[in-house]
Amino acid sequence: MADEVAQLQAAIARLQEASQAAIAAGKGGEVAREDIAEVLHVAARLFSAHTDRHGKTDWPVRPDALNATETVVLVTALLEAADINLFDLAIWYRRP
Repeated sequence: MADEVAQLQAAIARLQEASQAAIAAGKGGEVAREDIAEVLHVAARLFSAHTDRHGKTDWPVRPDALNATETVVLVTALLEAADINLFDLAIWYRRP
């Protein structure tokens, strides 16, 4: 189990470095939509698994991690992909 977690941590560090370099070089838009979607799928599954095990917690999201536009674009895409409206979101928001 610890080996899988260490592998994930190393992969995340590599992903952070590569994505920051690509964005800085103006090539972030060249990454395939399917690849970005797969990263989001993996992150969402890990996030959900952690929340299911430990409950709803304060996440160490840095204030500068995403700007408002990036946050709304991501949330909107996820809601649309799951066919969730704002009423449904309000119900799930109260999930313990």
